[in-house]
Amino acid sequence: MSWLSALLFATACFFLFDHSQITFQSQIVNALLLLIGTVSLNIFLRENNRRSKAIFLNFSIYFLLSICYFIYPFIGVLFPQERYASHYFYQYVLCSLIVFSLSFSLLYAALDTILTDLSLLRKYSATAVIVGGFFIYYYMPMLEDPQFLYKTDDITDWRTVDKAVAELKSEGIENPGVDQVGAKVNLNAWKDGKPVGLLFPKENVHRIQFLMPYLEGSNYLPLLMKPLHLNVIYMDVLSIVFLFTFFGYQYKKDPPQGAYVEKILFLFLPFCSLEALHFYAYIMLNDFSTFLQLFNIAQYLVILNLLLLLVFFSLRLSFIRSIKGEFYERELVLDSEHISRWRDGIDNLVVRHFLNPKTIHGRLFAPREAKSRT
Repeated sequence: MSWLSALLFATACFFLFDHSQITFQSQIVNALLLLIGTVSLNIFLRENNRRSKAIFLNFSIYFLLSICYFIYPFIGVLFPQERYASHYFYQYVLCSLIVFSLSFSLLYAALDTILTDLSLLRKYSATAVIVGGFFIYYYMPMLEDPQFLYKTDDITDWRTVDKAVAELKSEGIENPGVDQVGAKVNLNAWKDGKPVGLLFPKENVHRIQFLMPYLEGSNYLPLLMKPLHLNVIYMDVLSIVFLFTFFGYQYKKDPPQGAYVEKILFLFLPFCSLEALHFYAYIMLNDFSTFLQLFNIAQYLVILNLLLLLVFFSLRLSFIRSIKGEFYERELVLDSEHISRWRDGIDNLVVRHFLNPKTIHGRLFAPREAKSRT
């Protein structure tokens, strides 16, 4: 009910107030993110297992931050005097805070399984050190200078080429070519963000040729956001590495785990991969309109992924509210060494169609003679 109220309020705001351009697909994605956050919050409130409670608290924070996606289109209207308001919000909230929250949630879930003997405080500390270390390493230039993206070598050269093209047009040349622009400007050679000299004529022409497509309309945006989007990709890859570490440990040790937690974490693999591919496409394309078309198509894959996540979050909520779920989760806390991993409907489907049920007892991959209490 709270999700529906929030969604109706957001919809009313989009109809009543001015805002930047939005797409229908992106709004569906945002609504699903918020809904999963609501379900995850309910799981957190109903959990009796402290380990699972912490995992779903982290997920709740991440998914509920999707409220920021609804706020973003209104930032320029809310702060008309601040020229860079939308830029700062996108940079520090959508591509920094939310990305950090996702990596933090996934690493914590992995460490919770691998380092079971550590206290919650130590798990959180270890997660904060690892994720925070990578985050600071990648984002430090933007943390030190809010307008760092406007001072990169790509944007500095872009401004030089843009100015040269404008001057050539003012001289009566309608469509200046690369050679004409190259005859007018000589771009810098860069090292570690600092100019170290001028490019040779051949390299100068190649550099101008690379930058020319970004001069049209909003095509400069991928070039401007390239360092930021690379950071998002790095953090997504980091999350994927955490997930593979988790599943590698699960495969080797097969420790008992809260019902449906493995399935939820597995679905974050395509989730993080799709996000990384999305930003990679944004970096590689120099035509903003083409990017928007690909983005809208890719959103359907994201919607499918989110629907599957919603299903398993809902199954988790339903499970812990059931009598058998309460018993299993309690035994998981009291005597985890002598309890088998819960076999849910998906596990049973795999066993029934791809394995011999007679050889499977208790755990999905445990031999029949293994002892278990469930």
